[in-house]
Amino acid sequence: MEKNVTKEEILEFTRAKGADVCGIADLTAAADFVRATYGGSFAEYPRAVSFALFFPKEVVNEQLKGPTRNYETIYLMLNREIERISTAVAIKLQRAGFRAYPLDATDYRPTAHPEKLHYAVAAADEAGEKLPKLGFEIIDVFSHRLAAAHAGLGWIGKSCCLVNPEVGPRLRLGTVLTDAPFEPDAPIENRCGSCRSCIDACPAHALHGRAFDEKDPLSARIDVQKCYDFFDKVEAVYGIGICGLCLGSCPFGK
Repeated sequence: MEKNVTKEEILEFTRAKGADVCGIADLTAAADFVRATYGGSFAEYPRAVSFALFFPKEVVNEQLKGPTRNYETIYLMLNREIERISTAVAIKLQRAGFRAYPLDATDYRPTAHPEKLHYAVAAADEAGEKLPKLGFEIIDVFSHRLAAAHAGLGWIGKSCCLVNPEVGPRLRLGTVLTDAPFEPDAPIENRCGSCRSCIDACPAHALHGRAFDEKDPLSARIDVQKCYDFFDKVEAVYGIGICGLCLGSCPFGK
């Protein structure tokens, strides 16, 4: 199959499908991190098509007054749009002869690797046994923010969210991993400086205020368990576990 799609064509296609911004990430320098954190199969892809859909900023900023159910509604709608775009981009790359892997908008890594799980389940069933249900860690299957930062869509702020110069962290990200040898876009510098808006706004006190560094573990920047525990506490009172204060408080794009 002839490999006949250009970088310009794939980015134009991504925008035509609905992305607000998009770019190409070079993931080769992050391959060791990806392999150690997310697994060897993802580390095989040297590039990523990264894109973002902008979250209606008024819906995000409203969270500073109190949680709204509309925030979760829009959040979930954007996720479905991201998955639609990711699938279309991956199919276009595949048709052009490249490998392409569309990532779920939000998914979590299983606590145990489900390699050959189909056969293990079948064998257990034949033996009259039942395997325990796999749990999931509170870490994404792959970091959309890492790809987006490498693609120049923004920088990873002290909130651990991607901060875009136009809308700040008020966006949702999509990623399609690929082996297409597109010319990558350049990352942009971190502009958070001495700002502490997201840190001071966090009711769970989960943010440590440390600038992003790929060599640091996630725990150096955020206590993820504190964050998720707080979601559970809000859900116990409000019925749904949402927050968004780190997003709404960011001065960029407000």
